[in-house]
Amino acid sequence: MKILLYLGLVPLYLFSMEHKSNISFNYINYNNFSNESLISGDTKLKYTNDNFEVVSNIEYFYSDKYLEKRHISLNEFYISKDYDEYSFTFGKIIKFNGELEGYNITDIFNQKNYLADPFDKSKKIGSWSFISTKYFDDDSLELGVKFYEEDVKYPSYNSPYFPFSSNYDENLKLSNSQYKPTISLQYNFSSNEDIQSETKLILIKGYDNKRYFIPNNLSTLNQYAYEVNKFLVLSNILYEDYIFKFESSYTDIVDDKNIANYSQISLGFEKSFYDIKDIDLTFYSEYYKYIYVQNNKIQNVDIGEIYNNDIFLAFRLNFNDTQSSELKSGILYDLSNYETIYKVEFKSRIKDNLVLNIELLDISSKENTVLTYIGNHTRAMVGLTYTF
Repeated sequence: MKILLYLGLVPLYLFSMEHKSNISFNYINYNNFSNESLISGDTKLKYTNDNFEVVSNIEYFYSDKYLEKRHISLNEFYISKDYDEYSFTFGKIIKFNGELEGYNITDIFNQKNYLADPFDKSKKIGSWSFISTKYFDDDSLELGVKFYEEDVKYPSYNSPYFPFSSNYDENLKLSNSQYKPTISLQYNFSSNEDIQSETKLILIKGYDNKRYFIPNNLSTLNQYAYEVNKFLVLSNILYEDYIFKFESSYTDIVDDKNIANYSQISLGFEKSFYDIKDIDLTFYSEYYKYIYVQNNKIQNVDIGEIYNNDIFLAFRLNFNDTQSSELKSGILYDLSNYETIYKVEFKSRIKDNLVLNIELLDISSKENTVLTYIGNHTRAMVGLTYTF
């Protein structure tokens, strides 16, 4: 019934709305799991008049092998209004925060969609929210209220990315009601002097986006969400040809005896070289660190995240050709556990609306580390994306 409803929205709005759709056909080879053919895509609809704007985004996945990748969802659906120096947005919203290329400590508004791809930070779940922004020239003050804490679903035990050593209970357990709002206050300011910079300061009171898991009497893992007071800072500074980036957070646990207070910090810089035999080259270097305040409680709560004491090195080649060809390569290395994630991505436009995508992901991990559940793992993907 839900599928029929979502599909019914498309022809209803196509003739009165701006619309854009993407559909991808991918073949994925795994070294230690069944190969997969995957169809995925989205349809974004936008209606605008003199008074307001309405946006919806329907996402869908179909895998021939893995059941959790067979779903359709209305992932965004919101109405927004601009009024003088204010803007208001209400509905199911996806919001991005962060400065770094590899991992964003401060990108915590939405839950990650682990079923789509646990190694793709752009895959997120929309949250029912209200956001109001007041603008002061180049600065702004934003108030956000998230009304509902989303469940986090993880891949099944026969998936390449099942993150547990035993079964887990999908029902979320919370320290308060699932409908208790999470409130955020965000101040954005910038400088356009000799050294240009953009900075965001964020205060959050409510549920953290992270989860922890402890076994019950049936040897099944229960999933817990906990309340926090959280302070986030993110900034980038442009100096000559360099971009310096910074993200940090401090998390104060409100009322949970199991989880430890913690801080996170990440540093990075970006350097670009232009027109090297008609190719643009960009280098990235980043470092991520967790700091635990109370060592007698649960640590390493990030399922699927290994950014504890890690460095990330990457480069991007833009070939500046008519096909908009681009090659990206990066390596994430854990300085404590010697885990490595290596990823290469290439894309090139075959025709105006058709893009070739190629990707290689390789994971190397030791025993008794965060990625033990995956082990040594390689996947290779080739696909075509059509936009219309």
